[in-house]
Amino acid sequence: MSKKKIYYVVIIVLFYLSSSFPIEVFANKMIEIDEQSIQIVHKEVTEQTLTNEPIELYGPYAEAQFYYELDADVTAENQYIQLEIAKSSLLIDPSSMTIKVDEEPIYTESLSDDDIETVKVPLEGAALAEGGHLITVSFDGFVKEGICVPQYTTGNWMTILTDSYLHIQSLPNNTGDLSLSQYPKSYIGSLENQVLVVIPESPSMETLQSGQMIANFLSNQSLEDTVAVVSEQEVDQINGNVIIVGGTEEFETAWVKKAIEGEIEQVEPELLYLSQVQLQQEDRAVQALIVLGDNTDTILKNVELLTNNQYYEQFSGEIIQVSELPTTMDDESEDGEVTFSDIGMPDVELNSLHTKTETYYYALPMETSTIQNPSIELNLKRSATLTSEKDTELKDEVELLVLINEIPHSVDVRALEEDENGNIHVVIPIDLETIKSRSLLTLRVETTGLRMDQSCVALDQNRWIYLFNDSKLNLKASGDRESEEKYFNYFPKPFANRNEELILVLPEQGIANGDLLALFNVLSTSNRLPVMKLKQTTELEEDELKNGNVIFIGSLEEHKQLVPFKEDLIVHYEEGVPQLSEQGFIASEVRNYGFIQANPWNEHYSMVVLDSLDGENQYFSKDFLSYLQYTENVASVAVQTGPDQFFTNSMQLEQHKTDKREAKHEANDTNTVVWAIGFIGLLLVIGILIVYYMKRRKRLHSDNEQNE
Repeated sequence: MSKKKIYYVVIIVLFYLSSSFPIEVFANKMIEIDEQSIQIVHKEVTEQTLTNEPIELYGPYAEAQFYYELDADVTAENQYIQLEIAKSSLLIDPSSMTIKVDEEPIYTESLSDDDIETVKVPLEGAALAEGGHLITVSFDGFVKEGICVPQYTTGNWMTILTDSYLHIQSLPNNTGDLSLSQYPKSYIGSLENQVLVVIPESPSMETLQSGQMIANFLSNQSLEDTVAVVSEQEVDQINGNVIIVGGTEEFETAWVKKAIEGEIEQVEPELLYLSQVQLQQEDRAVQALIVLGDNTDTILKNVELLTNNQYYEQFSGEIIQVSELPTTMDDESEDGEVTFSDIGMPDVELNSLHTKTETYYYALPMETSTIQNPSIELNLKRSATLTSEKDTELKDEVELLVLINEIPHSVDVRALEEDENGNIHVVIPIDLETIKSRSLLTLRVETTGLRMDQSCVALDQNRWIYLFNDSKLNLKASGDRESEEKYFNYFPKPFANRNEELILVLPEQGIANGDLLALFNVLSTSNRLPVMKLKQTTELEEDELKNGNVIFIGSLEEHKQLVPFKEDLIVHYEEGVPQLSEQGFIASEVRNYGFIQANPWNEHYSMVVLDSLDGENQYFSKDFLSYLQYTENVASVAVQTGPDQFFTNSMQLEQHKTDKREAKHEANDTNTVVWAIGFIGLLLVIGILIVYYMKRRKRLHSDNEQNE
């Protein structure tokens, strides 16, 4: 989830590891597509963006690296890298930028001019040979003249802009190589060539869920809108590769039937079938991944074959048939331990040039208040010049900072003790308030003191810290929920929890494939979906709703199951219309709304209802889902009134809590008064009884004296 230090630009994908699955290999399959029914408009991409975010380089020296791969020699001319850069106006000679390919310098440019520059550098010879190549852009910055003048300043910088790109002529798309080892990279798509996941016009719930799961996985590998789910009859133009998902008897259109005609006869009963064919139209061609099963349950049961790297990294050959997936190691820790590799961080060397990592993200468990004694365990090495015994004139403080949600947790690197192998293990406590009531945890590691600013001293020392990605966060929970209240500030938890089942209930008429994909995207954490059942409301048995968390798309009018619990819903309905004004909203302005509460069939679980009031067949927008995903408002009801216009009932909930506290306080005050009055009354009674007793005693004493 972060921007890597090495930026990948993939031109042609290399093969993956060999397969351990049973494989049958057949000759290449070419399917001619009638131009009158479907247009193949595949664009050969020759320009690949180097970065999606500006890369800032700070002097006096810094560098950025980019990686690209070629699976064959490129012999065509006019291949190049083009950099769009911005730079500080304070730079003077000899400030420069140097470009190297595979550590061989190919270009150096002075940066003393004032204007933003476009730098176009030809790529020739070894840079176009088959294999992987590394581009290094180095920045040497000077802002002051003179000898022994420190150049470290915030005004000493250069930025590589997002318009920078690599221009290399792609190899033809119709190479005839149909090896499944190209999955998933051949199906990630691009803005120019969107990948289509094609499902039947009237898919079963199993097929619909399988197609959405595949598209969700692929879309999380790339930019937004590079993968789409479409029904077979919606396809009139193909720009990129396609994935056809469904049962052997589900498809209706001529072009899909033709594409899978030769594959159906290969499908074995109760087996998931994967193969690739080539869809050809004159000199244009795309690849099609065929995902079939003789029944749709088989597809859904084995769809993880295409979404779990422990499976697809073993692909090779042209056909795979699988009856049951082998057991894999679950990459999600059950004991609250999250390694840095789990959140995408590689082993990292921090030094004078690279003083910090990128920011990484982890979705926290819903009940952060139940986490006990959170901590960070770091495994690292350091250069010998950073040991406490090294008492030189250059000795200074070196600090390692681990920023959790931007709160620094520091370690004195020199004070750390090594084992006999030079390894260091250190445990840093985390203040629970740092992560409490947060849905995301951010992690970044920085250093101070590694850079040696000794302008007049010739130094060849390289002070470094090497951080291993088996370092981990300890987020062990007690297992006891502090509160059963349900709020959107934790969404998509608990619905995204992979140890709880999710029932996703669709209205009878269904919803748009794009909207459903957007919901799947939101429910993914670390590109993994929860255990899920996609059900149509007319096929849903009420007993199923007791088994997990539930999301209803639509409300009472679409789902009869909700009607008996009408009075238990936190949003009241009158004649099927939600009374949102009771929650503090102007009902006439609401386009989309949603609410979260305990599952009325099983209050241990949660329920969300998403619906619309604008009269269209769109029950939620992508923006609304995104708002629910990232809001930190403690709210049980949220609405969208327009673009970027979102409101919640958080103030009403806070006022309700305040009223309850005041009512409790008033009740306590009333009780105090009652007790005080009662106590005073008791004292009076006791006083009266004492007076009465004293008088009676006196009278008895007087009577005794008279009798004597």
